Amino acid sequence: MPVVPEFDSTPAAYRIVAGAVRTMNPEQPTAAALALRGDRIVAVGSLAEATAACPVGTPVEDFGDATILPGFTDAHLHMQRGGLKLLLEMGDAEHSLDDFIAVMNETGLKSSPGDDVEPTMDARLTGLRRIQPLLHSLGFTGIIDPAATDLELAGYERAYAEGVLTMRVLAMPYPNVGDADNPTIDAAIERLRGVGIRTGFGDDMLRIGGIKIYFDGEGMKGEALLPEPWPESGEVGVQRIPTADFEKLVEFCAANGWSVGVHAVGGAASAAVVRAFEKADAISPIAGRQWQVIHAYLETSDDTMTRAAAIGAVASVQASIALRNAAGLVGKLGSRAERVNPLRSWIDSGAVVALGSDGPFFPFDPRELMWSAITRRMRGRDEQFAPDEAITAEEALRGYTVNSAIAAFAGDRRGRLVPGWLADFTVSDADPLAVEPEQLLTARTLHTTVGGRTVFTAATAPRS
Repeated sequence: MPVVPEFDSTPAAYRIVAGAVRTMNPEQPTAAALALRGDRIVAVGSLAEATAACPVGTPVEDFGDATILPGFTDAHLHMQRGGLKLLLEMGDAEHSLDDFIAVMNETGLKSSPGDDVEPTMDARLTGLRRIQPLLHSLGFTGIIDPAATDLELAGYERAYAEGVLTMRVLAMPYPNVGDADNPTIDAAIERLRGVGIRTGFGDDMLRIGGIKIYFDGEGMKGEALLPEPWPESGEVGVQRIPTADFEKLVEFCAANGWSVGVHAVGGAASAAVVRAFEKADAISPIAGRQWQVIHAYLETSDDTMTRAAAIGAVASVQASIALRNAAGLVGKLGSRAERVNPLRSWIDSGAVVALGSDGPFFPFDPRELMWSAITRRMRGRDEQFAPDEAITAEEALRGYTVNSAIAAFAGDRRGRLVPGWLADFTVSDADPLAVEPEQLLTARTLHTTVGGRTVFTAATAPRS
């Protein structure tokens, strides 16, 4: 039997970080220092209290007046595809954050890695090596990657095995409903039945999430399934899976340990998804299993939101899509689109609202997305969109920390800075709960740690 070594209790295994700590823990909202041992937080409080929790001689990293925050989790980011897109657009080299953001904003959906030639495993790993430091430089310590293909799942597994993975990943498998290998719902169900794993398999660096299903199409293409027709086409949108098939699939998932996340942009789509979730909930309760209504930004009804919250569904929403597309949607739908991305209503419904980006194909910088969610200002128009749907800075920060950790099946060990929880944190030169919203846009990440391991420091980051 292998011998498990005792935990190293020498000072090198401990670390103290000092600064203006925002814990996101309601029982202790602020502190002056954290004490870490290995990958865990062992004390939160004054510098003296943190020092007392560590052996004599433990080093102190003092960030002065900078703000120490829980690490961010993007609840909807295609990281592996983002790495490949970076290689395609910018090449295999170190790039500054500003250059990376600029190129991704400019190219958007113009290029899709893998459309012509399937990327090699080496390309996938190289892309991850390049993109992870850039995302860490925005304060991210984790992501949820939705609709991960078999090859993307293999890429994450290889990155994990080879020690390349520095970002915590919850990967949501895509069962390819309707493709040549799984042409029917029954075929997709049999595929899931035979996989041998379920939602939750893995550890805190790489875990399997719920499956990803598409119920309707995209808003700007006029494909979102709406309660009333799109003026241009006279159609209500596109339903990508018949209701009976969809209900059969989610009921199977409820009974067999799979969670589900569903792309539902339009109000008719999100209503149908929640009705199906209610039926699945009667088979096996979904509360605590992080079933997701994804996007739900166009004509979503208050009734749908309230019912989603009542069964414990997570609203996985993205300010990024409205930031880029709100003006265009108003051009297509008029006043019907003014309430695009109703974050205030989602929060007021009682649902867990996890914030993400759908990056890198949509804007993914949390500074800009928090600013937009707080101000209801978006690209292409000077006036606010439905100011009553604005949220507070604290709610925006919660969406990227506490709630996105819940969506990632880690709400009991990430998203807050609490003794015993994972040592994931980021340091910013601006306190998001104290500065004006405009100041968020120029806030700078100074440092990011994942599991007690430094993964980014501004002092060594490439510059434009």
